[in-house]
Amino acid sequence: MKKLFLCVIVLSISIITKSQTTQVEIIDLAVNPGIRADMQSDTTDLIVLFKINNVNIAAKAYYYFGTVQDAGDVLSVTGNIIEQSATYYLQVNGVQKEILGYTATAFIKLSNVQNAGFHYLTVFVEDNNGLITDKLYFHK
Repeated sequence: MKKLFLCVIVLSISIITKSQTTQVEIIDLAVNPGIRADMQSDTTDLIVLFKINNVNIAAKAYYYFGTVQDAGDVLSVTGNIIEQSATYYLQVNGVQKEILGYTATAFIKLSNVQNAGFHYLTVFVEDNNGLITDKLYFHK
């Protein structure tokens, strides 16, 4: 009887946990230096890309540049995922890029101090129900 009760509890927790997981998935984080026409010597442009599945229920993308994982103590940037005429875009710092295939791209400008100060980039997406994806990490 105790084993049955324990089994019911474990299954209940599993069902509750599963129901609070977003269907949005992200993978394959890539960070590359960017070259732009308006380059300033005191800034660094980064091109941040990741692949996203179920973009139709995604709402926001979060970029945390930090000294440790999950921290935005150097810089925090939030992008909006928007839909226009059945096409999805990622808008970050006023720059809107179409999500092509499954690839979302963001251009993020850091000061040289911020670029030198961050060791980790944490990226995750929030869906339109407020649930978040697994986090992706880049270590410099």
